[in-house]
Amino acid sequence: MRPNVWPTACALAAAALLSALPAMASDMVIEPAEPDEYVEIPERGEVVAEDGGERLDALQPQVFLRGGLWSHSRDFTDPGAVSVAGLVVRAAPRLGSGLDAYGEARAQADSTGRGDVDLEEGWLRFTGGPARLIVGRQIVAWGRADRLNPTDVIGARDYTRLLASDDEQRRGALIAQVTYGAGPWTVSAFWLPEFRPNRFPVDRSRPGVVILDDQQVEDRSQFAARIDHTGGALDWSISYFEGRSRTRDIALVPVPPAMARVALAAVQQQFPQTTVFGADLAGVAGRFGYRAEAAYTDVGGAATPFRTKDNFWIVVGVDRTFDSGWNVNLQYSFRYIVDYEDPALLPNPVVRAIALQSAAVNNQLDRRQNGMTLRVARTWMNERLEFETSAAGYFETRDVAIRPRLSYALTDSTRAVLGADVFLGPQLSYFGRVRDLSAAYAQIVYGF
Repeated sequence: MRPNVWPTACALAAAALLSALPAMASDMVIEPAEPDEYVEIPERGEVVAEDGGERLDALQPQVFLRGGLWSHSRDFTDPGAVSVAGLVVRAAPRLGSGLDAYGEARAQADSTGRGDVDLEEGWLRFTGGPARLIVGRQIVAWGRADRLNPTDVIGARDYTRLLASDDEQRRGALIAQVTYGAGPWTVSAFWLPEFRPNRFPVDRSRPGVVILDDQQVEDRSQFAARIDHTGGALDWSISYFEGRSRTRDIALVPVPPAMARVALAAVQQQFPQTTVFGADLAGVAGRFGYRAEAAYTDVGGAATPFRTKDNFWIVVGVDRTFDSGWNVNLQYSFRYIVDYEDPALLPNPVVRAIALQSAAVNNQLDRRQNGMTLRVARTWMNERLEFETSAAGYFETRDVAIRPRLSYALTDSTRAVLGADVFLGPQLSYFGRVRDLSAAYAQIVYGF
């Protein structure tokens, strides 16, 4: 029987919220100061506007230094706390009439000896009237739901990065994007010659099982298109993608001859061909905001026990900001697996174990999956002090993630963040499989 972790999860979320309230309450009667230009690493759109509008220090590169301490890294082999240091450099030069560029490079190292250097984005944009052509490494994010985005299938993330912001997990890829916007309508087409998958923590401690390097994918035929409508009572879009899945299957493969004496089985992360039809919408009704997002994913390739199954996924939610300043966002998630076969019924024990792991990482352990997300947020002192706690969980597998976060602008150029990622649930579940990676963290960012 799967243990019921929901009471524990709710208690932890409530404790995180209540523990922050006394310090916050003392600020509620203070008149906010004039707006301060304090620096947290801004969203990319604040550096270079998509519509060619106001750009933040476009000719002056922005540099951000970041340091942090985590009670556990996002790696199963690390024994304990790890310190992190990082650097982000952004520049957005305007090269001439109708031509501009954007670049962002990142470097990060930690006390375990791991390091990562990457050009996240580096592109040129040609603008002529309502038409735009963007060529180069880009980050493209789709979807209007809150953090659970069925249509967000072009971009990839690195879930092993030790960062306080989810948005900074995104990875860019080489894309040629053509966009035409007229009034509230925007039509976009994308060619994606470079494949960059999601990076996940991988447990390599299974006895008798060797984890091979990920499948190498070179697919220059990936394509996507999107029609977007903004303005008026309802914003919405429809989208299409044909290419490789950024998530992965954990597949059983032949054991390499050199490892035959020490391994009973070999597995590899593979990235199947997929076709995704998606749509989203968002609007306001009175004092409530509402949103919905859905996608149908058709997965190609041989129908092995490890392959992700075709599925339909929908997320619907509402949010409201109360007079007290608290914002509450509640969402329901439903996923239906087409041609579902219970991997627990496979007769071969090795095939069964690996198929169950593949189903767990892809949220396909049950034919129908029901889940909820909750996010509560509040700001004080003209957004110098920000608090947020969020929880996401699934009913069938009874697993949950809880993530409280408190940030404060110490000066105009420095921001500190305290937070935690808590994962609960059975080992064979989406969040439960990474419960050993639960961690508290502190991070500070200085920008100039």
